Amino acid sequence: MKKTTENIENLTGLWKLAGQQFIGYEKDNTILSSFIQGSEWPNKIWTEAPLSEDLISQLRDKMEQNPQLTFSYFNTNTTDNPLLTERSFELQFNQTGMSMPLKSLFATQKVLDFKRVETGLQAALWSTAFQSAFGYDFGARTLEKTLDKVPYYLVYHNKELVGTIILYKIGKIAGVHALGIIPEKRKQGYATEIMYNILNKAIKDGLEWATLQASPMAKNMYLKMGFTVDFLMQNYKLKQD
Repeated sequence: MKKTTENIENLTGLWKLAGQQFIGYEKDNTILSSFIQGSEWPNKIWTEAPLSEDLISQLRDKMEQNPQLTFSYFNTNTTDNPLLTERSFELQFNQTGMSMPLKSLFATQKVLDFKRVETGLQAALWSTAFQSAFGYDFGARTLEKTLDKVPYYLVYHNKELVGTIILYKIGKIAGVHALGIIPEKRKQGYATEIMYNILNKAIKDGLEWATLQASPMAKNMYLKMGFTVDFLMQNYKLKQD
């Protein structure tokens, strides 16, 4: 249970940090949200309490006030909650929270160059690459306001940009986020190689656990690396009338 909590805290800590830079982070009792105007990330709302009819009603009210928010439900039981669909929530996509102890270094096949984002031009390039990889906007101005606290990396191979990644550290936890491969570099083994390299960096930095939230497409890759499942992260929007 501890690693599940640390996994969630790493992810929501990143959301919180981003929102705070734009006065877009709010906590109302057990409901939290992080929103950045003009960006599609993070724009999340979540809760620290078990779901109830009253809590779901509060969530719905807040999402009606800001339809750009997505409710992320950290489902540790991995079973559907009928209260959500009965109360006008519509599942958009699932992610799987996963973790792995960091022990031995991984063997790598490619020599990759990880350049940490430090300038506005690099922030713009990272944002463009992320948009290309994921299909939604992670604004360059968000990077510019947080790059001193969050390690954003542009990943190159043979001096050509192949993708993006974030290594966000809280305590001994290495949160791996935003691993994206630009379309023209896909199906060449870069996702696995980037992960091996970033995990090796985390091990060398003395971190003890790696956490991430996998898409259905990437889940098997992480299982083969040694990650195990912590929770199901279900992402909901309000149904449109």
